[in-house]
Amino acid sequence: MMATLGWIGLGEIGTPMALRLIGAGHRVVVWGRTASRLRPVLDAGAAEAGSPAELAAQCDAVMLCVTDGDAVEEVVFGPRGVAEGARRGSLIVDHSTIHPETARLASRRLRSAGVGWVDAPVSGGAAGAAAATLAIFLGGEAGDVERVRAWVAAYASNVTHMGGVGSGQVAKSCNQAIVASTVGIWAEVIAYARRCGIDPDLLVNALEGGWADSAIRRAHAHDMVAGQFRRTPGLIILKDLDIIGDMARATTSPMPVTSAVTTLYRLLLTQGHETGGLGALMQLYAANAAEPERTPQ
Repeated sequence: MMATLGWIGLGEIGTPMALRLIGAGHRVVVWGRTASRLRPVLDAGAAEAGSPAELAAQCDAVMLCVTDGDAVEEVVFGPRGVAEGARRGSLIVDHSTIHPETARLASRRLRSAGVGWVDAPVSGGAAGAAAATLAIFLGGEAGDVERVRAWVAAYASNVTHMGGVGSGQVAKSCNQAIVASTVGIWAEVIAYARRCGIDPDLLVNALEGGWADSAIRRAHAHDMVAGQFRRTPGLIILKDLDIIGDMARATTSPMPVTSAVTTLYRLLLTQGHETGGLGALMQLYAANAAEPERTPQ
């Protein structure tokens, strides 16, 4: 069934997701502070609201795809926020990656107003959003999740109900730990192969189809060999690793591999390297990579 859906968070992942909703026939209402980010979805047929509250008052559900828990707090509970305008019986669907306890607290705060919460973090990046192949981890009440499934089918091919509110965020933290650890080992072996006299690009190709193959190899390994990475003001993966570190401490879960990889990313920052995409970790190995190639005797 077609619905009126609000969208807040039109970045490189949120924009193709919102466009997919419009393409599926839903009425989409958007809000954002940066006019240039709104233009692609407005041109595609979305309507613009003057505030998150005004947006929420028109919608069956409000979809969020923002940077972190602080941004969620601001757009939902801040002045003229979503909570102020949300209708009884509506939903907030949060595609952001935030702390599970932040999601649970938000759900409790909205419950008395009759507004449901579904955490729905995604994996697959902008390419997955554009191709409608995202994986989505849903956390929420069963009835709410079933309503959401029909909407997120516009941009996701793998949608899993993980449990109650917050469980989707727990699943996303697991995803991020695996992703970051895979990037970490690729950074090591690229530098190792180069020092041993093997062409790292050849290695990347050679591992296709074997047990060491992965989406990380396909999407990032060649760029890591070349020392290319997307430069941005922050390092979002570190925020995600800090979430799983906090949850691990709270649940007394030993996670030595994740802890070690988190330390590598934190070292990247403390040594003054440029921040950005996952491949930025290669900068820690730049000194080794610059040394002459050696072939073991």
